[in-house]
Amino acid sequence: MALLTYKLQEDSLQHRFQQSRAKIQVFGGGFGNGKTTSAVVKGLQLAKDYPGSNGLIARSTYPKLNDTIRKEFLRWCPNNWIKRKALSIDNIVELTNESVINFRYIAQQGKSAESSTSNLLSATYDWIIVDQMEDPEISKKDFDDLMGRLRGSAPYVGDDPTMPVSGPRWFMITCNPTRNWVYRHLVKPLHDLAKGFRNPDLLVNNVTGEPLIELFEGSTYENKDNLPEDFIMGLESTYTGQMRTRFLMGEWGAFEGLVYPQYNAGVHMLDPDKIKWYVEHLVDSGFAPEVIEAYDHGIASPACYGLAFVDHIGNVFEMDGFYEKEKTPEELAERIRHARGRAHNLLHGFYSFRPVLADPSVFKRGGGTAKTVGTSVAGLFDELGIPMERANNDILAGIAKVQSYLAIDMHHMHPITGTLGSPRLFFNTDLTWNDTEIVDYTWRKDTRGEYEDVPVDRNDHAMDKTKYLLTHRPRIAQFVAKTPGIARKYMRWQEGDIKSQVRNHRHAA
Repeated sequence: MALLTYKLQEDSLQHRFQQSRAKIQVFGGGFGNGKTTSAVVKGLQLAKDYPGSNGLIARSTYPKLNDTIRKEFLRWCPNNWIKRKALSIDNIVELTNESVINFRYIAQQGKSAESSTSNLLSATYDWIIVDQMEDPEISKKDFDDLMGRLRGSAPYVGDDPTMPVSGPRWFMITCNPTRNWVYRHLVKPLHDLAKGFRNPDLLVNNVTGEPLIELFEGSTYENKDNLPEDFIMGLESTYTGQMRTRFLMGEWGAFEGLVYPQYNAGVHMLDPDKIKWYVEHLVDSGFAPEVIEAYDHGIASPACYGLAFVDHIGNVFEMDGFYEKEKTPEELAERIRHARGRAHNLLHGFYSFRPVLADPSVFKRGGGTAKTVGTSVAGLFDELGIPMERANNDILAGIAKVQSYLAIDMHHMHPITGTLGSPRLFFNTDLTWNDTEIVDYTWRKDTRGEYEDVPVDRNDHAMDKTKYLLTHRPRIAQFVAKTPGIARKYMRWQEGDIKSQVRNHRHAA
C-alpha cells in the first residue's frame, strides 16, 4: 500500500497532532484549522500500519457523518487501498490489507442521556475517531461507553519504535470550543494542569499518574495555507466579539451568556501557599485580616461552605471550604469547625468569628416548608455551635457585586505580585468547585432565544455561596476620569494679566 501524500510543516499544529501517542487525543480550536482532515489522515495511517485492524469513525447524526468526515475520508483514501466500498446497508469500508473502517452515527431516535450507544457497541475497536464531539446529541456516557470498546489487538507492522505493538487502542476526538461536558471533563482539566493545579476529572494512568490525554488546539490561522483565500476573510467579516474569539481564534474562554465573563482562572485562582504567605505577611505587619464565612445548604444536592480572609484594602481571598452532598448537619458542622481551626492557626488567634452568612431559606422551619413545624436548619447548626445569619438573597444585586470584585481594576495593585491591574476576589486553587461552576454559570434564555436577567438555576451552589460571602462587602467604586471644569471666578483673578503678558511677549518677539 502506498504511503499517504500528506506533508506537514515541522511543528505545525497538525504535525504535533500526528505525532501524538496519547491514549486520548483531542484536536480543538477554530473553524477550518484542519481538525477533520488531520483525524482522517491519522486514521488511515493506523489502518495501514495495523493490518486487519477494526476502526470506528463516528459523528453525531447520519447526515453529518456522510456529509462531513466520511466524505473527507474518501477524498484522502487512495482508491487502490479499497477492497470494498461502503454500502448503504452497512456503511463499512474494507481495505486490501483486511483493515475495516466502520462509519457510524451516535444519536438514536428517542435516546436519553443515560442510554447506551448500542449501535456502536457491537464490536471491539483498535482505534476510534469521533468528529465534532461537542455536538449536543453526544453525551459523556457515549464517551465512556466507547472507551470500553477499545480492546483491539491488531499487530503493528511499521518501523516506528514509538508506536504501540498492538492496537493501538487510541481515541481521537475533534471539537470546536463549546462549554459542555467535553470542555468540563476533557479540555478544562488539561487547562487546569497547565495553570498548575490538578483537576480531579483529569484522565490519568493509575500506575504512573501521568495524563492519558493530550490536547491540540489553535486558531483558523494555523491552517491558512491550506484554505481558500476568501475563507478567513468571510469568517472575519461574519463573526465579531465573542463569536469571533470562539470560532475564529478557537479560544474556550469566550462565551456569550456567561454571568461572570470577567472570570479568568489564571487570574482569580491562586495557589494556597501564596494566599497563606500573604495572610501571614499581613499578620506579621500588624494587620488583623477579617474572616467571613458563607454557606449554601444542600442534602441531595451539595452543601457548599466557604471561609475567606479580607485584607486591609478590601481584597477577598477564599481560602477554605467544602462542597459535599448527603452529609448530616453534625458532619457539616464538624467540617466548619475544622476550617475555623485552620484559620485560627494561620491568624495566630487574632480574630473573632461572626455568624456564618447563609441562604435565608435555612431559617424557615422544616428547611423551607411553610406547613412544617420544628427546628430550622439554621437552628440545628446553632445548637451545634455554628450560629448563622441571613445573607442577602437578592440575586441580581449579588451578581453585580461579585462582578465588581472579579473585574480587573487597572488602578488597583495586585496584593501578591504588586503589579497594577488586579481584581479583588481570589479563590484557592484547591477549591475546584468554584472554577467548575463559574465557567458554566449562564443567563437563562426565553422562548425566543434571548437572554433574561435570571441565571440558570442548576449547579449553582458555589455561586450562591459566593454571593452570600459578599453580603456585607461594599460594591467597588469605579474610577471615572473627569473633564477639568472651569475654575471659579475668584480663582481666575490673574488670568487677564497673564494673557496680556503672553500677547505682549509674542508681539515683542
